Amino acid sequence: MSHYIDRFLDRFLSIKIFYKVLLANSLIVVVGAFVGTDLTALYVQRNPGGSPVDIVVPFILGGVAFSVIVNFVVLRLALSPLDTLAATVEGVRQGDFHARARETRVRDPQTDELRETLNAMLDAVERYRYEVQQLSQAAISAQEEERKRIARELHDETAQSLTSLLVRLRIAERASSVAEMRAAIAEIRDLTTRTLDEVRNLAVELRPSALDDLGLVPALRWYTRQYANRYGIIVDFEAADLGERLPSSVELVFYRVIQEALTNVAKHADAHRVSVRLERSGDDVRATVEDDGRGFDVASTLRSRERGLGLFGMHERLTLVGGDVRIESETGRGTRVVAEVPLGAARASGTGLRGGQLQPATLARPDSGR
Repeated sequence: MSHYIDRFLDRFLSIKIFYKVLLANSLIVVVGAFVGTDLTALYVQRNPGGSPVDIVVPFILGGVAFSVIVNFVVLRLALSPLDTLAATVEGVRQGDFHARARETRVRDPQTDELRETLNAMLDAVERYRYEVQQLSQAAISAQEEERKRIARELHDETAQSLTSLLVRLRIAERASSVAEMRAAIAEIRDLTTRTLDEVRNLAVELRPSALDDLGLVPALRWYTRQYANRYGIIVDFEAADLGERLPSSVELVFYRVIQEALTNVAKHADAHRVSVRLERSGDDVRATVEDDGRGFDVASTLRSRERGLGLFGMHERLTLVGGDVRIESETGRGTRVVAEVPLGAARASGTGLRGGQLQPATLARPDSGR
């Protein structure tokens, strides 16, 4: 008997709140009708000359009390899942990002859907926080490595060149003839030229002046030539007519995203040829980087937290100007990276900040390890 009662309770507690309240109030009406009829008949039999008021007033009071009690219990039970959701939201508001809404015995299809949606959203927020934290750590590490590289180059190349320049000046100062003086000056001139080239190359690596002075297309054309010479990969660069200069923030984002995509090709793709295309269609600007390398499994890379920082960095850069990145890749068939920015969204938002959750279809090659 208890088994059937438990099954009935489980079914009752799992129906919608509306039907719980409807059944409870229907039960009150049915019970009230039968009990009222029986009590009235019994009272009339025992008190033929009595007034009906003597039974009606207690019955009304008892019915109201019974209705209030039943509705209180039913509503308390029916709304208990909302209390769990409220407690979860409050926990998150106080900083507990591990809080999740638990499943209760009292269930409601709509509340269950809301609970699952809330938990999924909190899981997404936690993943996003983790990716931001990892990206921040990677950015700090990259910044320190870059500082070390600059310091090393300044010490090993520029400082040594300046030291040699100082030595040549002393030699020229002590020259005993005009011929020795001219020879020393020629060496100083050559050494000064090399030092200037070293400093200029270092400055260009940090931020190409062509990007500010001439625009995105000349800067990318210069970078792709340098890239091809450095890595021995054939680069086909094509830029359609972009019209007027793009906003500086958009140009910088495109430059860095293409730079990172090409760096990933050199590190991971084992490619022989890569094409870079920059085009504009109406108010949208699109950059496409496609290689003939070995490709990778997009879905499995997405599931790996530690291997998606390159993608997350691209996505975050483009999000700042209202854009997004899409990756198409298959093992053995190369990779295609498409970055797109609607200029209207970028101008309307100032910095171009526009939200967007990273989806499996927007996975890029990781910046380190694969």
